[in-house]
Amino acid sequence: MTAEKGISIDTGGGQKDAQPRVCAVCGISSNEARWHVSDALLHTAGTFDIVSCTGCGTLRVEPLPPFSARRESFTDEYPLFDWALGRKQAVTDERIARFAPQIAEINRRRHPGRLLDVGAGDGYFMLGMQTRGWEVRGIELNEAVAAYAREQLGLDMTAGAEHEVDWQGPYDCITLFGVLEDVDDPNACLARCRENLADGGLLVVQTHNIASWEARWFGPDWFNIEAPRHVWHFSPPTLERLLKNNGFRQDDLLHYGAAFVTERSIENRRRRPFPSSTLDRMLRKAVVAPAAKLAPRLGQGIMIEAYCSKQEGGGQA
Repeated sequence: MTAEKGISIDTGGGQKDAQPRVCAVCGISSNEARWHVSDALLHTAGTFDIVSCTGCGTLRVEPLPPFSARRESFTDEYPLFDWALGRKQAVTDERIARFAPQIAEINRRRHPGRLLDVGAGDGYFMLGMQTRGWEVRGIELNEAVAAYAREQLGLDMTAGAEHEVDWQGPYDCITLFGVLEDVDDPNACLARCRENLADGGLLVVQTHNIASWEARWFGPDWFNIEAPRHVWHFSPPTLERLLKNNGFRQDDLLHYGAAFVTERSIENRRRRPFPSSTLDRMLRKAVVAPAAKLAPRLGQGIMIEAYCSKQEGGGQA
């Protein structure tokens, strides 16, 4: 992808008067306005309206910016591309260690087999699973990042959006880390997961938790709002309902914290860097870092991760 920082996404004009989308979780279109936000991370031009479904509370960007424009908003400056694009030095063991909890959980639940990582980034999770005996394949939106995984790590990585490529299932495990919030239609994405997951296979879905204490405290300044890339915002109940609707049983839900997200949210709220003073550094050590460890233990992680199996008989309304 060759998009440049500063790209404009038009959310005005006729789209503002278009028929509202239905909620991906409960299927109704009625909603109420919540926030008017901008892209605090990469400074995509324009502003975006976030609404709350009056039926189930799921948040979404309304109207939905065109996928082509959202694809371009994942510019080469996106922080998760830093290692693949050479802005940070990639130390293999350190990059794999970032996914140590997920690697351990999956291997605790399933024996090695075929794995598909959708939205695979630079491929280090795949590499970690490969070292544990899995046959791995990935799909990554950014062409340059996908090329890095192929050429530097020797991985089977396809460039493209999840709805554009052949998944080539079945798989014993499919992972979606930070994907479901980005897609036009979460139901269609999960239908592809079900179609390509072997009987007895494991689906792992990770997304941010819009119902967490931190998300509610920071509101439109929360780092994980990240419009226009994140267009859906789920809570533990709405994520489980969405999975059930698409034929999956949620066997477990894990919570994770991240001090980095809290720090960037403070920056968004204050409109200046954090930490930037001795008091800030004390706050970081005494409050931010401990909270990132404590909140998940209280069921308030800023990230939630569902481990799922197929239900017999498909989805339920």
